[in-house]
Amino acid sequence: MNSGKPLLSATTLILVRHGATQANVCEPYILQGLRPDNDLVEQGRRQARAVAEALRDSGAVHIYCSPLRRGCQTAEAIAGVLHVPVSVAPALVEADTGLWTELSWPAIEQRWPAEHAAFRDDPERHPYLGGENLAQVWARCIPALEDLVARHLGQTFVVVGHGVVNRVVLAHWLDLPLRFARHLPQDNGGMNVITFGGERGKVRSVNALGHLGGGPKAS
Repeated sequence: MNSGKPLLSATTLILVRHGATQANVCEPYILQGLRPDNDLVEQGRRQARAVAEALRDSGAVHIYCSPLRRGCQTAEAIAGVLHVPVSVAPALVEADTGLWTELSWPAIEQRWPAEHAAFRDDPERHPYLGGENLAQVWARCIPALEDLVARHLGQTFVVVGHGVVNRVVLAHWLDLPLRFARHLPQDNGGMNVITFGGERGKVRSVNALGHLGGGPKAS
């Protein structure tokens, strides 16, 4: 029933994972986290351009990104097509992967089997060794995104984040326990849509890849 109050348009958050870096295209891929602060490789630049074209008619009014170069470079590629401002959001930086940075998962499991098993079973409580756990990532990312949603009521905006950050964000608005967040797919250049018509967000799509044309993906 219509209450007589004007209806606001839904607020739409388009959550993008940055394009690929060299660490992403290695086989097996290696963890990068906060460091090294890698640039996009050519595959990543193509992915960023494909995201930009996919969002050309999205009506997005602003782009926010992690302070890391791979996030900023992806955001700048999108802004070049949408002609909207870009702002850095420090709270959206990738998880600190600690002592596991620049190592592959097979190497980590071999060197730290107990710590790897604990993280694999419950990354909400058990951290990347010497780094963050997913609860800590949640504690800095979700309040920052809630502030952005409040700032853009009735508008569409883009956030360029990272694999771990995006999974934590999606798990939050899917009401999924954080220990399962790592099971959510997040390919480089993948897009997710979350809408807000009330107090809670609703995830409309996860890891959309059609705009990438079916090319090779990086984890």
